[in-house]
Amino acid sequence: MWTLFRGTSLLLLLTTTVSANIGLVTAFTGSAAIERDEGFEVYEVEKDLGVEMLDVISTAKGKVQIDFIDETRVDVTEHSRLLIDDFVYDPASQEGSLTLKASLGTIRYASGQIAKNSRQNVKITTPSAVIGVRGTDFTMTIDEIGSSTIILLPSCDTNGNCFVGEISVESDAGMVIMNQAFQATVVDTISSRPLKPVILDLEESYINNLLIISKPREIEEAEREEQLNKVATALDIDFLKFDDLEIDYLEEEEDELASSLDIDFLDQNFLGDILAQLNAQLALQMRSEFDKKKGVYDFKLGKDTTTGITILDEDPQWYWHREAASGSVVELRLEKANSYIMNIQMGDFELLDFELGGTESEIIIIQSQ
Repeated sequence: MWTLFRGTSLLLLLTTTVSANIGLVTAFTGSAAIERDEGFEVYEVEKDLGVEMLDVISTAKGKVQIDFIDETRVDVTEHSRLLIDDFVYDPASQEGSLTLKASLGTIRYASGQIAKNSRQNVKITTPSAVIGVRGTDFTMTIDEIGSSTIILLPSCDTNGNCFVGEISVESDAGMVIMNQAFQATVVDTISSRPLKPVILDLEESYINNLLIISKPREIEEAEREEQLNKVATALDIDFLKFDDLEIDYLEEEEDELASSLDIDFLDQNFLGDILAQLNAQLALQMRSEFDKKKGVYDFKLGKDTTTGITILDEDPQWYWHREAASGSVVELRLEKANSYIMNIQMGDFELLDFELGGTESEIIIIQSQ
């Protein structure tokens, strides 16, 4: 239950509010509220209610449309939450900065003057993605665990003229660009790569929180194909390849015997040979100790800055990820009920006997640049 604060000094309150307004509620239905001053003030939404920087718009069974003073428009649908983190605008130059944080539900954004003239200063974020705006419309649908579905929409004026802009969708693991109407991508977590964009056969009126419950068919097929590609990459390794039978060991032994007969064993620096042998034995012993230790790796969750490997506990699975400097990526999802020993070679990077819970199953990854 939201409570509307109405002080007795109405004139003073109205003057203060108007001077700080960065936009107005231009339409609403149902129940919604604006939280201000870190929640110490809560205002029931009504038409022409002013919004300020750091306001949080929360909806229950309601919708809210906000028009900012730079002509940016934001539509907040049912059961959604949006923070106006930053807003600065100079009407004279039509430049400024805008930062919005969407944390739940479905929110539509339509670019105003700031995005058109200072697009580098526009930052829209969700729990799993950062969206770079280059003058266009798009929607964000965020579920309870932070997974984000972003859909690019055509921008149409009052005369019915439409165009399609461009947005970038980025996480810690990669970025995609979308520039076609109804292109969509999904970012599950901030450490997962955005899904390769797909075009949805979908009407705008169907873009709401139902996307959380039932993903569009195109997205489900793209996610299934991506999982199959990951499995196929792992299966490209020929574990049965065996070249030892192609070597003629008898011929090699004869060559070695013939070479040994040509040696003048008295023409030797015996002192030097003894030192060389001692050094060789010492090196062999040190290598043996290294081999004993190379499989002992106390992995930790998150990203290991030394190896570049990210491990997340997504019960009942381990999520294993590494991106090479070249941009090539290996991602694995492994059942926690099993244990694994991994040998990885990605270009110049090599890691042997990496244990994840034990040594029950062996995984070999070989990836060239």
